Amino acid sequence: MPRRADLGRIPTADLAYALNRLIQDGKTSLTEVRRFAEERPARIAALERELATLKTGRAVAKALSRPADHQAAPAKRPKRKFTMTARARAARKRQGQYLAALKKLKGVERARVKTVARKEGVAKAVELARKLAKAVPPKAA
Repeated sequence: MPRRADLGRIPTADLAYALNRLIQDGKTSLTEVRRFAEERPARIAALERELATLKTGRAVAKALSRPADHQAAPAKRPKRKFTMTARARAARKRQGQYLAALKKLKGVERARVKTVARKEGVAKAVELARKLAKAVPPKAA
């Protein structure tokens, strides 16, 4: 188990000075300090519930599993289900075709296709890349 620093013996004024120096040096930020300070009541409540569980057993644990107020343990927001639109799906498909077509090209032709993609769009660039790829003779094995 890692050893923890005993901050109880350090005077409060010295701790405040050290914390301000850490913030000034960029080792931590004021928002991090506030976040930890705001977490303290919820952490204390959780530790108290765990202690009650250890003292009295499972019956009390079920009764205390839900906090009396939602301030003690904030509820997690449900994860958003990802839905892709038809437009986004088509854009991803075109992007994949574009990358596959570019892979077959080298040098000047590749640069030319990229320019077309920027100016006229990915669909036109894919057409050009496929046409250029057909014109390039395959490598001899």
